[in-house]
Amino acid sequence: MLGVLCWAEAAFFLGFFTPGELAVVIGGILASRGQVEMGPLLGVVISATLLGNATGFYIGRRWGTRMLQWGPLERFFGPSIRRVQAFMQRRGEWAIVLGRVSTPTRIIVPFLAGASQVPYRRFLLFDVPASVVWAVTFSTLGVVLGASWDVLQEVTGTAAFLVLILFIMALVIRWVAARIAVNRQRVEQAFLVALRVTGTEGVVRALAPGLRWLARRFSPSLAHGLSLTLSFLALFGAAGAVGLVLSHTWAVDGLALIDFPVLEWIAEVRTDQSVAIARGALQAFYWPGILGVAIPVMAFVSWRAGWGAALRIGVGLLSAAGGAYVLDHFALVGLVPNAEFPSVAVTAVAALLVQTTAFTFRISNWRPAVACAALGTFVLGTVGLGTLVAGWAAPSGVVLGVALGIAWATVVELLVDALRAPAASPVREPGK
Repeated sequence: MLGVLCWAEAAFFLGFFTPGELAVVIGGILASRGQVEMGPLLGVVISATLLGNATGFYIGRRWGTRMLQWGPLERFFGPSIRRVQAFMQRRGEWAIVLGRVSTPTRIIVPFLAGASQVPYRRFLLFDVPASVVWAVTFSTLGVVLGASWDVLQEVTGTAAFLVLILFIMALVIRWVAARIAVNRQRVEQAFLVALRVTGTEGVVRALAPGLRWLARRFSPSLAHGLSLTLSFLALFGAAGAVGLVLSHTWAVDGLALIDFPVLEWIAEVRTDQSVAIARGALQAFYWPGILGVAIPVMAFVSWRAGWGAALRIGVGLLSAAGGAYVLDHFALVGLVPNAEFPSVAVTAVAALLVQTTAFTFRISNWRPAVACAALGTFVLGTVGLGTLVAGWAAPSGVVLGVALGIAWATVVELLVDALRAPAASPVREPGK
């Protein structure tokens, strides 16, 4: 079965559905448990991989030209395909070797090499060592993972599933961020549609008749328009989440349906070691540990954009954490017994996520801002899971913390932008 999966990956482009490295890693795990032998495993993997690459190469040589000249491909990717074919003829060895790094290139390179009339001997000369290194690397990775599983279970018990949750969350965030980064125009259009459908645009204009700068800039087509659009949607979304969580009826239902089952499951799977690690790490987002986060961030921002921008982030982060602490200890005490409501750590991280993303967007461009948001979202999810493991917050407290952090940081960003924005001249109607 492993041989078939490794062969079919590049032979018929099935690697998009059954990645070969996944099969090889599974083989390595089986080898670590003594269910297969490492020598025959490597022999099967290497042989099947070379055979699959040869099959893909032959398909490209036999039918590649006609396939690449297909109308839709030629219309949208014709120039790119011709550049790739020219590169394959000149420096195809680099594509063959480096193509083993990622799944898409590993699947397509043999086909493109055949379609580009690369001599098979030249292809084979570089394909064999690259395939051997690839097979040994991923088989060894599987062996290491298989050998480490028992150690992981011994240290963390069934809490290893929490690590799996973080891993899956990271993959999902990366997939979403990659698509957002390359589809900025679609994202802008989606937000404009959301503004019109929800009536947010009309509400904002009605509530702020004196801010003419908003009337001009509340469009992603103008400077800073997209950031304002995102900010207002985040603000109203966070405010709605706060109201939903604080609603008595919904809060009771949430505690009954979500909080108690989740807390019971966490209590079953966590261990003393995981609790100690979670509580130790979360101290960075409580007083005075949060100063250890705020000061380096402010120093970096000051270095890149000045003390004004640094003070802006410091105020947002520290006031968000302080506000959540006051709510938990003085205003919303007892709503969730023996748990924070809202979670102070989650509130601080949510505020930091919004402000660092906004800062990255201001000093750079769309892609770095999306990457920053993706990383911040993963950290936010990790801290949220950590508060559950530590026993310091229930799911409702985590949700409220996220909503409050986003809302407060968005308010800070909007207020500063409003104060710094120059007065806009009235928009004149056509013909006047």
